[in-house]
Amino acid sequence: MKLNERSVAHYATCNSPPDKTGFLFKKGERNTAYHRRWFILKGNMLFYFEEKESREPVGVIVLEGCTVELCESESEEFAFAIKFDCVKAKVYKMAAENQAAMESWVKALSRASFDYMRLVVKELERQLEEVQEEARSSQAKSMLKKHQLQLQGATFSLQNATITGPSQEGVSSRENGVSWSKPPSVPNGVSNTQGDCSERGDGVRPHPVPPRRKTNGGSLESPVSPGTGCFSKLHDWYGKEVAELRIEWLQSQ
Repeated sequence: MKLNERSVAHYATCNSPPDKTGFLFKKGERNTAYHRRWFILKGNMLFYFEEKESREPVGVIVLEGCTVELCESESEEFAFAIKFDCVKAKVYKMAAENQAAMESWVKALSRASFDYMRLVVKELERQLEEVQEEARSSQAKSMLKKHQLQLQGATFSLQNATITGPSQEGVSSRENGVSWSKPPSVPNGVSNTQGDCSERGDGVRPHPVPPRRKTNGGSLESPVSPGTGCFSKLHDWYGKEVAELRIEWLQSQ
């Protein structure tokens, strides 16, 4: 990979915030001794300088396709290596000042590559889809529950209206178990030909006829006495009563 030295140097020293900075000991290529260097990690690029105040970096390591491994040698304390997968790739060995610094750098360098960021983004997208699916499911359940409550309320109102029934003029009502209808209103000064259901000329409606009761056989009876379903029966019943009273009076004389 070829990089523009000026662009790399500018990026290393510009005011963009670094991901991590600090001193590490870097093992030389020809001279195998460790040299103390100032490191700056920005994105997937690890810059190292001779001193902290240096204006230009000594080198840069592009952290793509690499792994960060701890060194098992006892002579190299707090040391780790950056290894690449390609053949004859260069291995960078570094060492920290203590255990905490080593763990912090290994963690930061392992997460610096775009491959790792791609995995993180995919995992975050999967979690976001799960959250959105749960939200849609919860919203659907809430809407279903709301519709069920509205349906229950409408069903209750319909049942209540069916039991009580509307109270309207001209609609049949029941009193004492007998159905009878209110006649429609008649304009003032106009008489109805149905006698007891008509209004007087002054516009005042007379009192309605008392409802009749039903006998066991289903026929209508007079509220005064049983067996008086019509005017002729009522006349006969009273005539019979008068005849009986007349006989009792004659016998008492």
